[in-house]
Amino acid sequence: MASPSDHEALAGLLLASRRVVAMTGLALGGTEDPTLSSPDGTWAQRASLEAYLTDPAAFWRFYLPAAEGIAARTPTPAHHALGRLCRAGIVSTVIAQATDRLQLRVGSPDVIEVYGHATTARCERCGEVYGLPEVRAAWEAAPDGVPRCTHPGCAYPLRPSATMWGEPLPPAAVARAWEVAAEADVFVVIDSSLRTIPISLLPSVPLTRGVPLVIMGTMPTQYDRYARLVLRAPAAEVLTTLVPLLCPSDPSA
Repeated sequence: MASPSDHEALAGLLLASRRVVAMTGLALGGTEDPTLSSPDGTWAQRASLEAYLTDPAAFWRFYLPAAEGIAARTPTPAHHALGRLCRAGIVSTVIAQATDRLQLRVGSPDVIEVYGHATTARCERCGEVYGLPEVRAAWEAAPDGVPRCTHPGCAYPLRPSATMWGEPLPPAAVARAWEVAAEADVFVVIDSSLRTIPISLLPSVPLTRGVPLVIMGTMPTQYDRYARLVLRAPAAEVLTTLVPLLCPSDPSA
């Protein structure tokens, strides 16, 4: 459990900073995102780039219901509290590892999705983007079990907007994540185990500049020893405690 002095120390650190960057993990608020974390390797095998290329029908049988489950999630108290800190200007940017878009849904104005998101699919030939209900309709209508672009004259197979196992991360998102990490004057890691390379290396960017690192959540990380503050407590508990200290009059809450 984080003590009141921990909360006060963190609040003081954030108030004294001009550019706070938060990196949230797959389990923010206790909602695990399976796209990168299935412990038995099921997602890595069945929702991989290799599976998509070699057996796309089997890929979509597995991936589409899973993506619909991710899209059906609702924000947790941790998402809401972090959103309030963002809207109040306390946190400048959120680097989100989860693919559920929940941090955007609570009104955080600057979110970098380093693994993309699972709520749409797209055509790489013509650029059309499809919501999951459209993807399901195309999938159910496809005789070969592969949803295809419905743009006139295209019919190219759709692909997830989320990063598949075994493919590179979105270059623009990763480049911007590194950029904001290099500009931060406080870097806060929230509910992340910091195990998935290359994103797990991001805290090293501010550390090399002597910028304070804060680790928040129940999971120990390899960066704990370097952190200015380690709050070994549920993120929702810490964030909801910070909100009345730092932004008590948020009109959009």
